[in-house]
Amino acid sequence: MMDNTGVTTATDAHITVTSSGLVTPFYADFLDERRRRIAKIVLEYVIVFGIAILGIVTNILVILVYSRQGFKEGVAISMTTIAVWDLIKALCGVFECFTGILSLFDPAAAFSWSNVSIVVFNYLLCFSSYVTSVMAAYVAVERCLCVCMPLKVKWLLTPRVTLTACLVISVVVFCCFAVMFGIYDIRWEWSAEFNATVAVYRKNQFYIDNEEPLFQYYNLSGILWPFVSFVVILIATIIITFKLRQSSKFRARQSSFVSRSHSIQMRTFSKNNSKSEQQDQERGNQQPKQQLSSRDQQVVKMLLVIIIIYIVCLSPRIALYIGKYIVHDFYFLRRYHHLFGFVIYWLWIADFSNGAVNFFVFYSMSSSFRSTCREMFSSHNDPS
Repeated sequence: MMDNTGVTTATDAHITVTSSGLVTPFYADFLDERRRRIAKIVLEYVIVFGIAILGIVTNILVILVYSRQGFKEGVAISMTTIAVWDLIKALCGVFECFTGILSLFDPAAAFSWSNVSIVVFNYLLCFSSYVTSVMAAYVAVERCLCVCMPLKVKWLLTPRVTLTACLVISVVVFCCFAVMFGIYDIRWEWSAEFNATVAVYRKNQFYIDNEEPLFQYYNLSGILWPFVSFVVILIATIIITFKLRQSSKFRARQSSFVSRSHSIQMRTFSKNNSKSEQQDQERGNQQPKQQLSSRDQQVVKMLLVIIIIYIVCLSPRIALYIGKYIVHDFYFLRRYHHLFGFVIYWLWIADFSNGAVNFFVFYSMSSSFRSTCREMFSSHNDPS
C-alpha cells in the first residue's frame, strides 16, 4: 500500500518501507509520545525504582539473617535461595531505571543504556521471576509434606537435600530460558535526533531464522513454568490450610477432654474409673506426638502467607503470557510494542513487590528471625 508521501506500508508484517529502502517497525498507537513519557517517569523511574531499592535492602537482610543462623534447617536454605534470586531481580530493576538518572546528564547515553537494558536486564529480571516461582512451588510442597508427615520429613528433607534441590531448580529453570539472550544484536548507529552514535537492538539472524519455533517454545515455557508452579502452590496451600484447621480442631478436642477428665477426677474416686481415665489420657497424650509442634506450625503459617503472596503476584505474569501467546504482535518490536511496554511496568511492580515483602513477613511472624535481626543491629551499634 503506497501513501502520498511515497511510503509503502506493509501492514501484514507491521513494518514501513520508505522509498529509500529503510525498514522501520510500524507500531499501533497507544497514548501519545508525551503521555508515554509521563507514564514511564511515574511507573518506572519512581514506583519501580523505589520498590527495587527496597528489595535490594530487604533481600540482603534476609540473606544475612539466615547466614547468621547457620542454615540448620531446610526452610532457611530454600528461602535464602529465593532471596538471592529476588536480589538479582531487584538489581536488574535498578539498572533498568538507571536510564532516568542518566537522561538528566546525557540523553544519548540514556537512550543507549535503555536499549541495552531491554536485551540484558529485562530478560534476566523475567527469568529470575520464573526461578522464584518454581522455588515457591518447592517450598509449598516442602511445607505440605511437613504438615502431612511431620515425623518423616525431618530426615527426608535434610539441609543437604534441600540445597541440592534449590541448585537443580535454579540451574534447570534458568537454562530453559537462557536461549533468549541470543536473539538480539546490539548495534551502534548514528542518530540524527541525538546527533550522536547510539546503541540500538535489532533482531539478529538467529531470531529471523527461528522466530516461529523459538517464540512458540518461549511463550509455552513462559506459560508452563509459572502455571504449573501456580497449580502446585494452590493445591499445597489448600492441603496445608485443611491440615492446620484439622490440627486446631484436634487440639481443641484434647483441651476439652483434659478439662472433662479433671472434672470427673474431682467428683469421683472410684478405682476403676481412675484406671479408665488414666488409659484414655495416655492414649490422648500419644496422639499429639503425630502433630506439628507449635514452632513448626508457626513456620508453616508464615510460609503460607509467603505462598499466598506468590499466588497474587504470579497471576499477572500468567495472564500476560497467555495474552502474548494468543496475540502474536503483543511483544517488543511488533505491532503492540508500546502497549506491551506499558503492561510490563505493572508486571514489574507485582514482581518487585513480591521480592521486597518477604523480609517483613519473616520479621513479623518468626520470633527467631526477629531475634537474630535485632542481634545483628545491636552488635553493630555496640561500641565495645
